Amino acid sequence: MAPPPERLKANYNVSVKLEPFFTGGKVQVNKDGEFLLCQCGDRIHVIDTKYGKTIRSLIQEEDEVITFAIGLDDETLVSSHKSGLLRHWNWKDGSVVRTWKSLHLTPVIELVFDTTTTLVASGGTDGSLKIWDIRRQYCTHNLKGGSGVYSMIKFHPDPKTSMIFGASMDCKIRCWDLKTSKILGVLEGHFSAVTGFTIFTSLNQAISSGRDKVLIHWDLKTYSQLRIIPTYECTESLVPIEFGESIPLLKVTDMKHPHVISAGERGVLRIWNVKNGTEVFTQTDSLVSQPIVEGAPTITQIEYNKVNDHLYVITFDHNIIVHQLKDLALVKQYAGYNDDILDIAWFGEGETHLAVATNSIHVKVYDIETMNCTLLKGHTDLVLALATSKSDFSILVTSSKDNSVRVWKMSQSPFEISCIAQGNAHTGSVGSVALSRSKLSFLVSGSQDTCLKIWKLNPIQVEGNQNLSVLHTVVAHDKDINAVCISPNDNLIASGSQDKLAKIWSSSDLKLLGVLRGHRRGLWAVQFSPADQILASGSTDGNIMLWSLIDYSCLKTLEGHESSVLRIHFVSKGYQLVSAASDGLIKLWTIKTSECVATMDAHQSKVWALAVKSDDSLLVSGAGDSALILWKDVTKEEREAAVQEKEKRILEEQQLANLMQKGLLLEALGLAIHLDQPFRTLNILKELMDQGEGALNDLEKMVVKLSTNQKDSLLRYSTSWNTNSRHCHQAQMVLNILLANHTPEELFSLPSMKSAIAGLLMYNERHMQRLSRLRLNTAILPYTAAKIQATRSDEVMETN
Repeated sequence: MAPPPERLKANYNVSVKLEPFFTGGKVQVNKDGEFLLCQCGDRIHVIDTKYGKTIRSLIQEEDEVITFAIGLDDETLVSSHKSGLLRHWNWKDGSVVRTWKSLHLTPVIELVFDTTTTLVASGGTDGSLKIWDIRRQYCTHNLKGGSGVYSMIKFHPDPKTSMIFGASMDCKIRCWDLKTSKILGVLEGHFSAVTGFTIFTSLNQAISSGRDKVLIHWDLKTYSQLRIIPTYECTESLVPIEFGESIPLLKVTDMKHPHVISAGERGVLRIWNVKNGTEVFTQTDSLVSQPIVEGAPTITQIEYNKVNDHLYVITFDHNIIVHQLKDLALVKQYAGYNDDILDIAWFGEGETHLAVATNSIHVKVYDIETMNCTLLKGHTDLVLALATSKSDFSILVTSSKDNSVRVWKMSQSPFEISCIAQGNAHTGSVGSVALSRSKLSFLVSGSQDTCLKIWKLNPIQVEGNQNLSVLHTVVAHDKDINAVCISPNDNLIASGSQDKLAKIWSSSDLKLLGVLRGHRRGLWAVQFSPADQILASGSTDGNIMLWSLIDYSCLKTLEGHESSVLRIHFVSKGYQLVSAASDGLIKLWTIKTSECVATMDAHQSKVWALAVKSDDSLLVSGAGDSALILWKDVTKEEREAAVQEKEKRILEEQQLANLMQKGLLLEALGLAIHLDQPFRTLNILKELMDQGEGALNDLEKMVVKLSTNQKDSLLRYSTSWNTNSRHCHQAQMVLNILLANHTPEELFSLPSMKSAIAGLLMYNERHMQRLSRLRLNTAILPYTAAKIQATRSDEVMETN
């Protein structure tokens, strides 16, 4: 029985597209904390902090950004580029104000503004430090003394004090007087790159940090050391706590002495009393993951915004974690770069969140409304697969390369996601998992060890992180198991493997019930139909095969993908199927007709992940291009739009008939062109030609006033009419009007002009030859008539 047409989906359109917005480099927060500006490849993205979405991109084609700086006026931005250019932007509207040469011999890697946003300092890898006047647009200073790469530049925060500090490869911090361009003093003490420098204006003191695992407290009057504070970690960034401010929850109670926050390779925030050199607070609940390479910086930068009192922690794996300064409570997390997206699952009651497995050991959970990202820590190697169940979306199962599976539970008030159980029985990477669908009583996992396991699950009784017990194990395939799924009634389990086979198992004892042979290459996806006794499988051979669960025969093969089918899902209660492939395409199929009704193209790489919301209103895809795309079902909107368009066309055609009947030919001509009706347009032109010179003059005025699209349509019609000698007169009349009233530039702006020229020239030559023959033929008539007349005159004379 065929499904009613209104039940079938016709198309999905992109609703939200989350692309990488931070791939490393510098991050800055604007004055009021509403926007983040992040480096991403060859551009700078402006991110709305409320929704975590890119609202604008600052990009100059073929000129990659090296670094940038925002002025305190909250509008001016200066960026340095690989081409050696500096660009002045208004980042709020994305416009380039000015571009100039940096005059550095090598790329500029450090930029910083003064407190008035009048001067900007640029430090290159050539050991030179230059100061630029943004308003007057010239270089004011060329400060010498440094050597090699500049790692830190800072203007004195007091606008009345014309001083600038800079640290280069020799690890010395130099202080220049901007009035004389002379060095006032050199702060010597670091033995590695200086990464941070903070000035306490009221005390005329400063503190610096470096990768030599110390903080140094300086007296700026004498340019001498007051204290060396060992941190026992490479410090990457330093932020001051406002002098005199008390933060009891962070144990900052001594308001007489300055305090700073440091961060580096340990991945935790640490607060120091600068005066006595003691560590007063260490973060114990850091959300920063540790890098695989030992000694690599974990936190690369910290930024503080005074307006919202938020501390922004930028990590090596491109995450941005936002804390409230008063207690370091988590405010929000942003995932700047997801790398390859390997799997996706809807998560949380009401399917309000998305769990995403990226090329990472952590699972990222996104809130769909705000795109706030939460990291789930537990696995020790890359997470490969995710699974949830319609019976309880608050339970999530993950599997990993660490040979384990984990069960997570989400609670809404307060919002928390915790690991409640884990299983470690596989001897290879666990590449696929599935949860029982009618009742959460078990889960299934398939691994590279070729084993299929059923695990006992009872999330209601689980407290804390308990170990899962294995109910049944079977060596299921000869090669890696890439996909597993469970039937809607929980009675059957299907597995797909690299050995080109799909197998059906009993969920009670893992007894083999059937083997499905037919694919020519390994399988990546298997899925049970929610309505019929059918299993769908997708393979590297590019085919989707539908199998009967009664006799295990192939019922149908859906051909259309030109590359590996990686994911499949049933929609429309089993009447349709959605598939994703390694060519970046997602296809929507109607099973009864074997027809591909829609192809969705928005990814630039393999679509590894695909998940459909339980009501089929949304589907989400993730690919190797790091893009996460939400697709909205627009079937209803498209059908309503088609009905409205049909009704509108009927009314316009009736209006055209009325105009023709009333003899209003010029108005009818414009409407016929709008309706794309070349035959009616031709008949109207014929009637106008019959009416004489006055009607043709009116026609010429009317054609000149047509829109560009209408003129282009008229040109296409004329090109077609010109191929027929019966209609070539109307075609030539239209061409004459167009050529007489438009410049060549205007004519070549018409989309069809270039393609029409060849056809027009060829047939115009034929028409010209025909006219020439006609002129020759007509020239004989007077001669013949004259001869006949002369002959008659001779005959009359002879008669007389």
